Amino acid sequence: MKKLMTLLMMLMMATLLVACGGDDAAEDNGDDNGAEDNGSDATSAPTKSDITDEASLLEAVENGGWIVIFTEDMETSEELVLAPGEQDGEPARKLALYTQDEDRNITAQFTLTTPKLTVQGENTRIQGGTLKGDVYVEANGFSIPDGTIDGNLYFASEEYEASADLSGGTVTGSVEVEGADVTTAPTQSNITDEASLLDAVENGGWIVIFTEDMETSEELVLAPGEQEGEAKRKLALYTQDEDRVITERYTLTAPKLTVQGENSRIQGGTFKGDVYVEANGFTLPEGTIDGNLYFASEEYQESADLSEGTVTGSVEVQ
Repeated sequence: MKKLMTLLMMLMMATLLVACGGDDAAEDNGDDNGAEDNGSDATSAPTKSDITDEASLLEAVENGGWIVIFTEDMETSEELVLAPGEQDGEPARKLALYTQDEDRNITAQFTLTTPKLTVQGENTRIQGGTLKGDVYVEANGFSIPDGTIDGNLYFASEEYEASADLSGGTVTGSVEVEGADVTTAPTQSNITDEASLLDAVENGGWIVIFTEDMETSEELVLAPGEQEGEAKRKLALYTQDEDRVITERYTLTAPKLTVQGENSRIQGGTFKGDVYVEANGFTLPEGTIDGNLYFASEEYQESADLSEGTVTGSVEVQ
């Protein structure tokens, strides 16, 4: 009987050891599989690229992370091609030409100088600093939040231009669709002084962009313009962030502004002076006319929409 009990005890212990061994094997396999699943593919691009010199810059724009981070000014004689990238599975690339604090306030801004930058990927943005050189865009969704292009901006097609958002930044040169007829007006005009203002209202792009208050003693005539083949002009008296929230509003002061084109609007800021409208479709989205508003006919007045703005003086047909 004693021998039988001893034999039973030995069998139970052996069974227990086998079970424990099986648990350990299962746990090890699970860890191995998890590590393999979560590990990055050796060919995957990094999520960010930190620029320390020209070599790291050239590598980053071609093969680097979706965000390219600058901590100082950088210059190259090479023409740069910013290849497509991804953030969380969505196409995106960013040249982060700034540093910021923990509250996301920009603390320093930097300049990247190059003869030419070609943007090949969707939803690419130049943010927080300055690209000194010409930029060529070959994809949808380009933007420049708090950024500056100190040069010309060219789009490879009207589709790419229409999908871009330049309202949060500044382009010092011309903005054009590459290969368009040379007689075609630029798509936007950036106001830097009185001379650029006078030229813009008469011959400039469909959108006239302000980055500060502006004053002139001249009477202004806002000539007709077009956006994507449709009659339209806009005085953009504001800047906005990447979420299209207005961050600054500006005032344009002139004795008189005559609006000659259909679907013209004064948006986001204040025109100080009297406005005379000679076309259909005038609007005032988030804008103010600090003066009187006169329409050349009842038809023009009836086609106008002033519901989103303010006129401090009278509104009349004259």
